[in-house]
Amino acid sequence: MMNLYLRNNTFYYRKSIPKTLKFYFNNKSLYIRTLKTSSKRLANKYVTILNKKFETIIGVYKMGLDIELVNQLVEEFHNTQLEITERDLRNTPNPEDTLFALGLEDMIKQYQINYQEGVYEKEEIDLIVSKLPNKPLEEDLSEIGKILLESKINHLKAIYTNINNGYYNKALKTIHKPQAKAIESKEVKTISMLKEDFIKYQSRLDNWSKDNTQLADRTFNMLNLYFNNKPIHEIKLNDLMDFRDTMQEIPTKLTTYKEFENKSLDYILENSEDYDNLTNSTINKYINKANQFLKWAYQEDYLHKKDFIIPKFPNDTKSRLPYANEEIQAIKKLVSQDQNKEINFITLVATYQGMRLKEITQLRKEDIITTNNIPCISINTNEDKTTKTIKSIRTIPIHPKLIELGFLDYVNSKENNLFNINNKDFSSYYRRNYKNLINPSKTFYSLRHSFIDALKQSNQNIEHIQAFVGHSHNAKTTFGYGSPLNTKLLKGLLEHINYSN
Repeated sequence: MMNLYLRNNTFYYRKSIPKTLKFYFNNKSLYIRTLKTSSKRLANKYVTILNKKFETIIGVYKMGLDIELVNQLVEEFHNTQLEITERDLRNTPNPEDTLFALGLEDMIKQYQINYQEGVYEKEEIDLIVSKLPNKPLEEDLSEIGKILLESKINHLKAIYTNINNGYYNKALKTIHKPQAKAIESKEVKTISMLKEDFIKYQSRLDNWSKDNTQLADRTFNMLNLYFNNKPIHEIKLNDLMDFRDTMQEIPTKLTTYKEFENKSLDYILENSEDYDNLTNSTINKYINKANQFLKWAYQEDYLHKKDFIIPKFPNDTKSRLPYANEEIQAIKKLVSQDQNKEINFITLVATYQGMRLKEITQLRKEDIITTNNIPCISINTNEDKTTKTIKSIRTIPIHPKLIELGFLDYVNSKENNLFNINNKDFSSYYRRNYKNLINPSKTFYSLRHSFIDALKQSNQNIEHIQAFVGHSHNAKTTFGYGSPLNTKLLKGLLEHINYSN
């Protein structure tokens, strides 16, 4: 049986973690646990138990329900009791379902109570409202919350019923659709392989101008950068949404920068923070062309979903605008509830220190130092760490609020790396789980811009701001990074970082 292997006369369970779920499993790609048995019959039963629960976690995640619910199901998965005897197997057909089903039952009951009492998720309602052309009336907001909660209840009831009916133990029936057959009959294609055929067809149909053709080329450059060699029929709507949001972090006039020539998307995202990024109006032009391509791909049977459409951004906003204070408070509240403490503290460091994401995720315990009795963060290139420029190497004081929120205690709990998440994976996690709950037009990098903007608005010395955030400044500046005196001076800047409403 898959997921089962024998070592030293003991069976073990091994499960690959999908990329989308890695953060719920402490950023691990593989989950392994001992089954504490040498009986293959018993081990197979245990594998069935764990696989069933894992499939439920995947199902709930794909529904886009509460992050907290996914966290609860993962915790229940970890805590699954497997001490079943051969007698239990004979006398209890499905003993593995009891605890898991009860957990879902409790969640359903709580949602039903919330439904009856009119307690709805404000963040979810706000997300829906943000996508509407006109703001609904106050009484309509409750109706939106009611519909969302009712949908959750019905989805969870369906999962609960499936568990009780042994659905996850059954082989899935293959549903044959005409579109699916058409796809199977064709050679597997990637986006880059279809570019020429699409442009040839669409340019003739719409009599494209030179500008239109160039826009199509730039659009395919973006699509290829993100999807690379992924077969087009494997692309999901979530992938397209993440592609859209990722474009907000791409520098404008990308091809004019030698630094990014022939570089991967990962490299570009890691080094894009200090460049002007694509405006939403430019991104929307790419989205229009991409949607045109997706429509053509469906007509040619390369896709099986007709309404595969990427939603556009509002044209009048930029993703590098700073977050408003109330948005920062909402972010702090959301990440504080994340089961993974790394998510919380990475966000807090960005909020109160104004550091680049890569600078944060590279931090080690040894980088948290004390200078002139002031707790500081050393941003350096020790060992295999890198920085944006030589000016990015600096020592900055830690904001008192960050200390109050437990950062130093968190540091003391670590042995080496403060975070086991790289900046790319964190950025993807933030986009998928939090970005659209706060402001779809802003990105995680907006926190750094909020920090810088707060200092500029309080009329702080621009050279001191540049020194704190690691920007290059005028060569005539004699400001030094390392002395205790200047650590005290930089500490004064933090008095102006206060995000209270």
